[in-house]
Amino acid sequence: MLRSIRPNKFNFIYFFLFLLLIIGCGNKREKHFSYNKLGYYFQLISFNSTASVYQAKNIAWLDVSFKTQSDSVFWDSRNNFNDNFFIEIDSSSKTNFLKNYISKLTVLDSAGLMIRTKDFFLQQFRSDKVPFFSAGDTVVKVDVKIRQILTPAEYKSRTVNLLRQETEQIEAYFNSPRDFEMARDTFGFYWVSKPKPSELPIIAYKNIVKLNYLGSYLNGRVFERSPDNFEISYGTPDQLIKGLNYVIKRLKKGQNAKIILPSRLAFGENGSSNGTIAPYTPLIYEIEIIDVKNE
Repeated sequence: MLRSIRPNKFNFIYFFLFLLLIIGCGNKREKHFSYNKLGYYFQLISFNSTASVYQAKNIAWLDVSFKTQSDSVFWDSRNNFNDNFFIEIDSSSKTNFLKNYISKLTVLDSAGLMIRTKDFFLQQFRSDKVPFFSAGDTVVKVDVKIRQILTPAEYKSRTVNLLRQETEQIEAYFNSPRDFEMARDTFGFYWVSKPKPSELPIIAYKNIVKLNYLGSYLNGRVFERSPDNFEISYGTPDQLIKGLNYVIKRLKKGQNAKIILPSRLAFGENGSSNGTIAPYTPLIYEIEIIDVKNE
């Protein structure tokens, strides 16, 4: 006759301890972030133990991606910034958490940050508005790796290469070197499509110009669109970037044009002030002049 097996209370205790051990091992794989008193969380993911300590005023060349709280990437330096994301190392920065944390790293180090959503968009894009894709998020996640650390002199010499690359990008947009040269306007921009001739008077200083425009990168990705029937007082500073003013000077009421602006006529060596356009980035603009009136 078989004896019934009665559960032993010690069996339950051992089983419970075994579960705790498994859970504990699993927790070791979780990411643990430390808190910086400025108001952000950080975690060093990997580091280069042989690298030298940074020097103040050096420039860090970064790989960076910005993600929603659910890990969806909405911006990254390779695709959105032409792989030209640079930050001057400044340990004293209290208004840009990314810049502040970079000062604690060195070449080949990688890290993760969590920054409160409102703080992030204000610091990184100079916007007090949170876009729809992060509206419900408490934090923005930042993954960053230092590719290289440059001295100011090294960074300056690199700009020569960036200018050369920019010219090569514009030339590659056209079918041939001859087309590239023929497209160049004396103002320095490039015609992709010219308007049909018109007998109407040219646009003059202080004319009220109603227009639409669309801005995109050379790969076709749109970054800016004007409001419908956008109005400017022609020649008034700071309404449009320099290159667009030059193009408008060539246009008349009812005309359309598509042009390429080199960076020196767009956002230059520093990129846009809100951090959306990279340094030395050529841009395409499609422009329609709807109406022109005297002031």
